[in-house]
Parts: sequence; C-alpha cells; structure tokens
Amino acid sequence: MKITSMATGFGALVEDIDLKEITDRDANRLRAALLEHGLLVAHKQNLSPQEQISVSETFGTLESFPPSVAKIPGLPQIFRVASRATDGNTDVGRYWHSDGSFKERVTPISIWYLVEQPKVGGDTLFTDLQLAYEELPAPMKMEIGQLITAHHNGIQHSLVLAHPKTKKLGIYLNVGLTGGIVGLEPDKSAMLIKKLDAHFSRPGAVYTHEWQAGDFVVADNFHVAHKATPISAEYRRILNRTTVRSDGVRWFDKDIYVADQNVHA
Repeated sequence: MKITSMATGFGALVEDIDLKEITDRDANRLRAALLEHGLLVAHKQNLSPQEQISVSETFGTLESFPPSVAKIPGLPQIFRVASRATDGNTDVGRYWHSDGSFKERVTPISIWYLVEQPKVGGDTLFTDLQLAYEELPAPMKMEIGQLITAHHNGIQHSLVLAHPKTKKLGIYLNVGLTGGIVGLEPDKSAMLIKKLDAHFSRPGAVYTHEWQAGDFVVADNFHVAHKATPISAEYRRILNRTTVRSDGVRWFDKDIYVADQNVHA
C-alpha cells in the first residue's frame, strides 16, 4: 500500500491496495494517515454495499439510519446520496459542514463510495479546518476563540474545537445549519459566519474531488469540512455514505501499531 500526500496541503492518495483485502497493519496505516492528512482517497475499488460497510468498520462502529433515508433495505448503515429522488437523498449539504454537527455527540468520520458515476457535475469540495484556523489573523483568533455556535435545533458547539485525538485546533462550523453565535447580535453573527464561510473557500484552500468509478473517500470531520456541488437529475450520480459513531471511533493508536509491527517482523 502506498500513501502519498496531495498537493493541496491536506489529504492523501491511497494506492496499490484492494480494500477488501486489507490486513490489520494496513488498517493501522490508514487510521494513522487519516489523523495526519484529514482526508483519504482510494481509486478503483470494487465494493458491494456489504463490503463497503465492512471496510468502513476499519475506522469504527457505524451509525445507523432509518429506512426513509438509508434507502437500501436491510442496510441501515448506509445513507444514500443521489442526484435523483428515486435513488436516494437529494440536495444534501451544499454548504461547508462536517456531518453530524447537529448532534450533541458529533460524527467523527464520514466515508463515501461512488456507486454510479455522473457524466457531468456532482464534485465534492473539501477544506482543511485546522489550516483555516492557523491562517486566521491573530486578532480574529482571539475574537472567535471562546465563541459558541448554536444550531437551528439548539445544539451548541465551540466554534474553535480541539481534535479529540491530536488536540489540534480547528474551526468547527456548519454554515447551513448554524442559526447563530451565542452572545452575538444576529447581524454580527451572520457577518462572522459569512466571513468564515469565505475563509474556508479562500484561494488555494479547497480540494475539488471529481468522482471516478470505484472511488472510496474517508474524511475526519474534525480536520476537514466538505461541501456538495449542484448536479442535475439529468445525470445519475449515487454515493453510498457511511459514518462512524462518536462512541465507536477507532483512531490510530501508536502503541497498538508498534506491537503490530513487532508481531509481523
């Protein structure tokens, strides 16, 4: 297995691997790479929905969805995103966000597998939340450091959030579902959200993933945010998404990795 950093400054390309046949050592390397790079992209995989679930469990216990959104009978772990309503959930996430931020215990990891490739459109954008924080001017870091966001459903989170494993700081903001910033007047709150939204999209900060058949993509939702782009129902695009539960995530563990290396030496 070969893991290569992307030119965008975050994310890594995973090559020379059949995900259906990953070993424990491969799994450890993938978990380490996800913590380091925030985003993993593997091309040319051939996975059934059941196999996608199995590979996704490399990163932890998966969340389950009701049949109305899961769409695949008997497989509640898959949330199907599609360009056509007959295939899955449409018009999902066309703003910067991390999946599951509307919950008290948020979703740590999201995973997508392309089932049906579109002829035109349907790209997914990614941006580095930790780098976004690092590149803020010092006065703005001070301005937002203690602020709390409030989702439309009342759930609150720190605007600047430490990664639960690496402890690195990142901007944690769901642009579409955040109703405001606690303690700020509505106009000032809206202005700040708009400013951070633009900062996520600043020149050179965005990786555009152009989906190819067999793509398998993994995102650390504390490290990167993503954003869907429009796609016409004229073109059929289907993504199967799995997500890892907050209480079941498997972050890379150096001690386990070292022990694993010794076993296989």
